[in-house]
Amino acid sequence: MPKYENKGGQPRDKCMIAAYALVNNFGAKQKSVAEVMGCSQGTIANWVKEVGFQKEISGLKNELIKANDYIEDLAGQLNLIEYRPDDDDEE
Repeated sequence: MPKYENKGGQPRDKCMIAAYALVNNFGAKQKSVAEVMGCSQGTIANWVKEVGFQKEISGLKNELIKANDYIEDLAGQLNLIEYRPDDDDEE
């Protein structure tokens, strides 16, 4: 898949974050952002949604990290061993 670059020459990830911030933090209209970035309004809508999902996932990961000591304590009380399905792939 070719790397997306808008008419300003910025990489796709940077464009996605910029679009998200312009729409959600500055109140810009998706259509206006699309015009200045050289893409469709649908692309901006998808980017805003995707960055929002990434932000939620990142937030959840941070919450799990913060709660790790408590989770480990509860797992110990239950005599549980952490299950890591990705470990099965290592051979």
